[in-house]
Amino acid sequence: MDVLAILISIILIVLAILHFFWALYGIKEPEAVVPTPIGSNQVKTPNKIMAALVGIILLGFAFVFINKIIHYLDYSWLRYVAIGVGVIFIVRAFGDFKYVGFFKTAKNSKFSALDTRYYSPLCLLMGFLILLLEWLG
Repeated sequence: MDVLAILISIILIVLAILHFFWALYGIKEPEAVVPTPIGSNQVKTPNKIMAALVGIILLGFAFVFINKIIHYLDYSWLRYVAIGVGVIFIVRAFGDFKYVGFFKTAKNSKFSALDTRYYSPLCLLMGFLILLLEWLG
């Protein structure tokens, strides 16, 4: 069980670091990390503040799972937070049925290809691992 919590925490921390890097130094290929609207060739450059905010949120998620190992907070409601995080990742994997997720209709961009190959499967895996961790107790 601790191994699963450590794995989830490491993945979340790595993703947080990536978002902090983007917030500080920008994104070299925004078309790889931001969905492009259908019929548009222009890619929006992500806001650095939003990238930092996502990094902070991911780091907060990581601390929820680190808490399962070192028990620095003893709140029963953290279990529900963890389940919520798992559900968020599963919902992200299925997506909005337009630009992100397994059932997206916009499939003509670099982001779309990377989302299908890496981002959505990672979200689905994270969601299932988190729910498995919570189910096992």
